[in-house]
Amino acid sequence: MPARLNSMCARIAPLIAIVLFVTLGLVASPGRTQAWPTAPKIAAPSWMLIDATTGQTLASSNPESRISPASMAKMMTAYLTFTALRDRKIRLDQNVASPAEAEVPQGSRMFLLPGKNVMVSELLQGMITLGAHDAAIALAKAIATTEAAFVESMNKTAQRLGMANTRFANSTGVPHPENYSTVADMVRLANSLVQEFPEHLREFGRRELTYNNIRQVSRNRLLWLDNSVDGLMTGRSETEGFAIAVTAHRPQPLGTRERLQRRLIAVIAGAASEEARAQEGLKLLNFGFQQFDILRLFKADESSEMIPVYKGTAGSARLHFPRDVLVAIPRGKAESIRTQMERPAALLAPVALGQPVGRLRIWYGDTEIHQVPISAAESVKSAGLLGRAIDAMRLWWRALSTTGTQAT
Repeated sequence: MPARLNSMCARIAPLIAIVLFVTLGLVASPGRTQAWPTAPKIAAPSWMLIDATTGQTLASSNPESRISPASMAKMMTAYLTFTALRDRKIRLDQNVASPAEAEVPQGSRMFLLPGKNVMVSELLQGMITLGAHDAAIALAKAIATTEAAFVESMNKTAQRLGMANTRFANSTGVPHPENYSTVADMVRLANSLVQEFPEHLREFGRRELTYNNIRQVSRNRLLWLDNSVDGLMTGRSETEGFAIAVTAHRPQPLGTRERLQRRLIAVIAGAASEEARAQEGLKLLNFGFQQFDILRLFKADESSEMIPVYKGTAGSARLHFPRDVLVAIPRGKAESIRTQMERPAALLAPVALGQPVGRLRIWYGDTEIHQVPISAAESVKSAGLLGRAIDAMRLWWRALSTTGTQAT
């Protein structure tokens, strides 16, 4: 009997893989071209703007061109430090040794005294607020013993985050042939920091720092120009100019009665000066906040869509959206949005709670602008031998009927 069941399963597998296209929600006339807002002219060769609330790219120019990340690379040093804190490998109040003078390259410093112990919390403040090289190296060695071992972790993490065009050679971002990235990868890293470590985001909003009786200010001028800006990092390369990764959040309407704290992230590389990168960064942020609305298509767990389940203790399972389905759209253009759900015709048990099942595709006119996963809202265990055998026969018969219909 088990051998026959396996044979039947192999024959009906294509049937289970059939995809249904179910149109849900707001519908616009298909095939109608809709204009996307035109971004302002940005005085830099590479830049990108995303809506961190939805994950959508709003505008970009040469996002995959290779750049020197400079001190923006310290976002990865911060990411790994936050990870080590979360995993309790280090503590904020832990004292670690300052690096030797010879280990610290020329550039930004918080002026640690070589050999003196410093708390991790102070090192984080110095690295994030001032872009301090000495603080970055001290954190790297505290976490991985050597900077070389830490850099290996930086590159492994970059690959895990999908930063396929990035390579790190040190923890500081100091120019090196093997220190390279793209603005798209820097956006991905900045978004990972924002999404995974919101409790540490306040570290990026500090305007100044006094350490060892030396007062220094952040090079992120946008922290003074716009109160909605709360991070992230700046950078400078002698050959490529000035760069910035910046994030801001502002309240925006969500429907008629609610408001949402909407967050944007912009990365600019190759600006001519500190002033230029700040001005261009603010220009991008204002464009994103002023030219786009946030639309909620479905609330989390709102969907009542059911999907058949075979060989399980239940004959169906409910599908849902794990979180609110939000989409950024050109301001005042909600009527131009249409959606389409894609999911299998049925599932085979066992089905796990939260198991990805399909996706909701979202179009603006005839352009797809977003996708949102659909998952199982409940689990379904495998049925007993008899139940599985009965469902195998049902599927076999259905497959035969489908084949016969296609043949005629």
